[in-house]
Amino acid sequence: MSAVDLAYQLRAGAAILAGQGIPTADTWTFTVAGAAWHDQQWLAQAFLAAAFAAGGWAGLAILRAALVALAFGLLLAAVRTRAPRLASRTAALLVIASFIVAAPALALRPQLIAIVLFAATLLVLAGRRAHPRRLWLVPILAALWANVHGSFPLAILLAGLAWLEDLADGRPLLDLSPWRHVTLGVALAAAAATLLNPIGFGVWGYAVSVATNSTITARVSEWLPPSPATPSGFVLFASVAAVIGLVAFLYARREVGRWRPSWPVAMLIARPPWPAMVTLFVFAVLGMSSGRGIAWWPFVAAVTVAGLLEARAAATLATEAPTPASLTAAPGTAPPRPAALRTAERRSPLNALIAVVLVLAGLALLPMWRPTGAAGAPIGLLTEAPQGIAAELASGRVTGDRVWNPQLWGSWLELTAPTMKVATDSRIELFPPEIWDQADQVATASGAWLEILDRYAVAAVVAAAEPEGSLDQALATTPGWVLAYRDPDGAIWVRTPN
Repeated sequence: MSAVDLAYQLRAGAAILAGQGIPTADTWTFTVAGAAWHDQQWLAQAFLAAAFAAGGWAGLAILRAALVALAFGLLLAAVRTRAPRLASRTAALLVIASFIVAAPALALRPQLIAIVLFAATLLVLAGRRAHPRRLWLVPILAALWANVHGSFPLAILLAGLAWLEDLADGRPLLDLSPWRHVTLGVALAAAAATLLNPIGFGVWGYAVSVATNSTITARVSEWLPPSPATPSGFVLFASVAAVIGLVAFLYARREVGRWRPSWPVAMLIARPPWPAMVTLFVFAVLGMSSGRGIAWWPFVAAVTVAGLLEARAAATLATEAPTPASLTAAPGTAPPRPAALRTAERRSPLNALIAVVLVLAGLALLPMWRPTGAAGAPIGLLTEAPQGIAAELASGRVTGDRVWNPQLWGSWLELTAPTMKVATDSRIELFPPEIWDQADQVATASGAWLEILDRYAVAAVVAAAEPEGSLDQALATTPGWVLAYRDPDGAIWVRTPN
């Protein structure tokens, strides 16, 4: 698990649970001390901190597994609700494919809780025809979401896209009858529900400011558009191509006279449902616009593709001669599957064996069996978490309370050495561009880096182990600084006494 986004969430959540209230200003750094902090993720922080208090690092590992299982369990339920004729194996393969695409975005942080809420919203909307009253769960989910993660506008987007689908299914746009526009009302209610948070309308300003912050998009790799050259980007683009190919296969395999067009030409004359195409397009663009957006595309793609398969199955069934079973089917129940999709479904001992192996592997990999490091975390569980350096800073042997640190380690040091104030951390939006310029100068030991350390009266510098010419090497030859600690992760340099 990465400590970059997780560690500071645990510290903030512990303070909230201790009765200190939701933080409103920065008290952890010396570069932007006192700056306003709109802690929109406070509820997720309290939830994560409660799990950490109850089960430690092993508890957080189990929580992550449970959240991932819940998210994809909800997705499977949404797929089966949207497409009851679909073979169980096909539904399972759609969900497994979605997991493969979404895997890079499943780190333990507030976004993972938001993914669960996203999947729950998809499930509610998938079953809105059979259970219309459940639609009013969407505003409740949106209200929770607005206190968990900045992606909460997606709840409104999903409801709005569902409304477009309802219109395309024969609900006239100008018909103002309430039952004709229930989904639109739910979308509007969800938008209003997002205001149920400690900062009210400010939550929308926070979401917009983070999404449009040029510093974030420039410095955080997850906010950059994914590249097909990377594993996660390749899987994303491959999944988009696969969905396009499937739509072409479903809707464009027809002859025009005696001419059977190639699939690019056939796509132009196909007639797939336009709301489904809009939905796929919106979330494909979202996924390709930033690494963070990858999380949402596979969930929407699985449910939408299931709906397309269901629609084609219904069309195939309609062209077949009616059978006694289809004529006598009870109202509201799914008619028999067409021969094209009907598969033999049986329970296999191999499935049980696979499940047992996975459970045993999960138990064997639990962090509780691993030795702990100097800072008390199981070895090999966390990344961006130098335990020896953190333990040394927390020991009290380093005098002063200002430490200049690598940004990726800021959250970890805030959690494990809370008496120290750091230069930068993962709350990128708090720091103006000039602070990041200073951070770059110090990290590369260039420009006015020594003047910057003097200006802030920095007592200690944490330098990551880097090649020749790094900050660590520069401090070794700079008068006034002495080595206080070193391990394979890096070193701590402190000012010499006067």
